[in-house]
Amino acid sequence: MTTSDGSVQGRTQIHGRAPRNRAFTVVLLGDGFTSTQQTDFNTACTNFVTALTTTPPYDKIGRSVNIWRVNVTSTDSGADDPVGAGGTGATARTYFDSTFGANNIRRLLVCDSSTVLQTAAAQVPEFTVAIVVVNSTIYGGSGGSIGTYSLAPGATEIAIHELGHTAYGLADEYACYACTSGETGHDVHPTGEPTEPNVTQNTRRDTLKWGWAVDPGTALPTMSNPNCATVDDRPSTVPAGTVGCFEGAHYYHCAAFRPEHGCKMRTLGVPFCQVCSQVIRARTKVAKNICALTPSRNAVYRYDGSGTSWTKIGGPAGNLYAGGWGLVATNPSSGDLYRYLGTPDSWQLIGSAGAQFAITNDTVYGLTPSKNAVYRYDGSGTSWTKIGGPAGNLYAGDWGRGLLATNPSSGDLYTYLGRPDSWRLTGSAGAQFAVASDTVYGLTPSRNAVYRYEGSGLAWTKVGDAAHSVVAGDI
Repeated sequence: MTTSDGSVQGRTQIHGRAPRNRAFTVVLLGDGFTSTQQTDFNTACTNFVTALTTTPPYDKIGRSVNIWRVNVTSTDSGADDPVGAGGTGATARTYFDSTFGANNIRRLLVCDSSTVLQTAAAQVPEFTVAIVVVNSTIYGGSGGSIGTYSLAPGATEIAIHELGHTAYGLADEYACYACTSGETGHDVHPTGEPTEPNVTQNTRRDTLKWGWAVDPGTALPTMSNPNCATVDDRPSTVPAGTVGCFEGAHYYHCAAFRPEHGCKMRTLGVPFCQVCSQVIRARTKVAKNICALTPSRNAVYRYDGSGTSWTKIGGPAGNLYAGGWGLVATNPSSGDLYRYLGTPDSWQLIGSAGAQFAITNDTVYGLTPSKNAVYRYDGSGTSWTKIGGPAGNLYAGDWGRGLLATNPSSGDLYTYLGRPDSWRLTGSAGAQFAVASDTVYGLTPSRNAVYRYEGSGLAWTKVGDAAHSVVAGDI
C-alpha cells in the first residue's frame, strides 16, 4: 500500500538514440510485479516499444523518442480491486498503490501519482511522461499527470491511448463517461469550449481549431446526433478519413464534436485521426538547433529559432561538429574535444585532439591526429574504444549504423557495421560523400556527377550531374 511495500531496482534504456537533453522521453514503471516477476515486466515493456513504434505517426517519428524501463518490486502481485466498483475485493501491497475502481468505475485504474513522478524524476531526470504498467489482467487504465495501463488483452492499445492523454493533452472522444446502461447527465455538453486540441463546441469553418484539415466541400457539422438522449452509434456517412465535426465527444452525446468519425482516442484498435496525429508529431519531434562559430572563432552561438536572434553558448572553438547525439567543439589551442551540455557555457571534456570527428545519433567518432585509427566515444568521461584502422575521412548520418570512412590510400568507401574492426566495402573513391536517413550519396572524383548508393553490394545509381559539393539532412 506504500513505498514500504517494495523497492526501486534501477533503470534501463530500452529504445531510442535521441540526445537525452532534447528527447521526448517515456519512462515505464512497474507496479504489482514481485521480485520474481520482473521478467514479466521487462516483456511488457518490450511489447510497449514494439506497439508504439509500429503505430502511426510514431512509426515515422520513433527516433525522436527515448524509452526507459524502471524496475520496481512490490510485495504482492496485482492491484486493489474494490467491491464497490464491481471488483473482486482483492487488495495488494504494491509500491505505487495501484487500484481499480476510481470514481466508482472499475476500469479506471489509478495509483499514487506523486510517488510515480518522484521516482521517475530520480531515475530519469529528463523524462517527459511517466507511465505505470500494472500487473493485472483486469481491463483498465487512465491518463492525467501520469498514465496507467493493465496487462489485459489489448494492453498496448490501452497504453498508447493513455499516452495520448498524459503526453499530449488529448481528450477522450467517446460520447459517454461510465458508458453503462442508464447513465445520466451526459446528454448535452455544458457551454464552454474545451481546452483539448481534438474536441470542440465550435463548428464555424473560419474559427474551427482544426480548420486547416477540413476540406472546403465538407459539411459542418459533418454528422449530428439525432437523439441526444443516447450515443450516436451510426456508421460514418462520409468516407473514412474525412475531417470535419462529428457530434458526440468529451463524454457527451451532443454539443461536443470530434474531428473524424473514428480515432484511437475514441476506439481502441483504430488509427489516430489526422488532428491527433498532427498534435503528436508536433509535440514529439526533437528540437533541432543551428549553431555557428563566429568568423574570428572566438565564440559559439545557437540560433533562437526566429528572426536573426542568436544566443551565445560558448567561447573560442576550433571546429564544431553536430548530429543527432548533440554538439561538440574542439579547443582551439589544445584540440581537445568538448560536448555541449545544453545550457550556455556548460561544456564537458570528453576526449583529446583528433584529425576529424563525426557525430551519429548515438555517439561521436574520432580519427586520430595521424589518421592511423578510428575511435568511438564510450559515452562517459574520456573513454574511447578503437573500432578501425587508418582512414582518410569520416562521414556520419542516420543511415545504417551511421558511420562511413574512406580508405586513406585508395579512397574507397567503407561502412561501419557496429563492431570493432568490422567494416564493409560500399563504393569506390569520390570527391565527397553525404549520409542521409535512407542511404549515402557520393560525388565523383572529377565532381561531374552525383550518385546514390542502392543499399547492397557496390551498386550505385546516378541521380545528378556536376556539383561542387553534396550535403544531406532533414529539410
